[in-house]
Amino acid sequence: MKKIHYFLFMTIIVSLMILGLIIPLRPDYSDTEKRELAKFPAFSVSGLLDGSYFTDIQTWYTDTYPLREPLIAGGNTIKRLYGLHDNEIHGDVAKEADEIPDEDTGEAKIIEAPIIEEIPEEEEQEVSDETEEPEAGADGTVHVEPEAAGTVYIANKSGYEMYYFAKENADYYASMINTVRSKLPSDVTVYDLLVPTSFGIMLDDEIQNSLGGSNQKQAMDYIYGKLNSDVKQVNCFDILRRHNGEYIYFRTDHHWTALGAYYAYFQFCKEKGIKPHDITEYETKDYEGFLGTFYAASNKSKELSDPDTLKVYIPMGTNTMHHISAEGEELDWPIVCDVNNYSAGNKYSCFINGDNPYSQIHNPEIHDGSSCVVIKESFGNAFVPFLVDNYEYVYVIDHRYYKGSVSSLIEEKGIKDVIFVNHLAFTKGFINNMLGLF
Repeated sequence: MKKIHYFLFMTIIVSLMILGLIIPLRPDYSDTEKRELAKFPAFSVSGLLDGSYFTDIQTWYTDTYPLREPLIAGGNTIKRLYGLHDNEIHGDVAKEADEIPDEDTGEAKIIEAPIIEEIPEEEEQEVSDETEEPEAGADGTVHVEPEAAGTVYIANKSGYEMYYFAKENADYYASMINTVRSKLPSDVTVYDLLVPTSFGIMLDDEIQNSLGGSNQKQAMDYIYGKLNSDVKQVNCFDILRRHNGEYIYFRTDHHWTALGAYYAYFQFCKEKGIKPHDITEYETKDYEGFLGTFYAASNKSKELSDPDTLKVYIPMGTNTMHHISAEGEELDWPIVCDVNNYSAGNKYSCFINGDNPYSQIHNPEIHDGSSCVVIKESFGNAFVPFLVDNYEYVYVIDHRYYKGSVSSLIEEKGIKDVIFVNHLAFTKGFINNMLGLF
């Protein structure tokens, strides 16, 4: 029996070794983690001498091992056999949040340029009573305390991303918005829409505090309090909190759903003084089988293995856009596209075909010359389709990839509205990207 066990064990080990050496089977991209996997290192004498060449080979071998993702999921399943897990930990808590100042610290400074012109006061407009905010359903606040997971927390089969307030970043963001406002002509209106994450909207305030997280409403109020008075603030926190009993955030992913983005659009229209379209006016479609970033970051936790469904709302005037991909390819593409055949981790790309440097949309049903440019990261993707039926032209810039000048684009296209859409957990690198576009 010992010999048989030895033979079986060695057979498995050798088989796995041979599998790992079959180069054609090695993946080069992870759909779940949305990243390029490690490349086989180029040989160098210095790398050979200091040992880094062999370390890089080891990294490549493990990162691109055939069937890597199923093996990770299998390992996670085995770990669950250790006991019951209503809440899970994935990662380490390594941050401490800054205290959010209570006092009014005044407007943030201009980073590069003084204000060029005084912006005239606009007449306050009200949204037509014909379109009222949809009635909120039952309170969906989660009162179950999840366990710390670094950036991902799991409770009630939903993932949450921890939010830590960073005063330096908050001040710098406000300064960036004020600086952009100062550089643009007086007839261009700047809107700032900060997107709270599900951590701030769905979890009980006491639970957030007990986990060491920051209150996102207080953080947003602090940032908005530092913006110049001529910047339009689109504060969507309260409307999202009122509707947190609805499906406004994904369970397996950090993004909001199209319904969550709609409530932010409703708030934007209120701030702009235009009539939003009623949610019932849109044609809808459902795309099932979405497993997002929380699922990947949790090593495919069984608690997050029940896929999300994307319920999308198709623009009425047109569902066609023109965009330039990260590779420089120009394409015509649906604004909201069918992702039934996409992999489980890529289905959020149904909104404006994911993150592309530049996109433009022309609505042939509108003839008033109205235009806006949306400066965004991935949270803006689900928001853009709702703007299509309020503007003749919508231009979309992903500040992480666009290399042109937004100031020149505004002048060339005669754009009158500049809309920043960014989630609240921004970094200084993101802020510099946006500032560099002006």
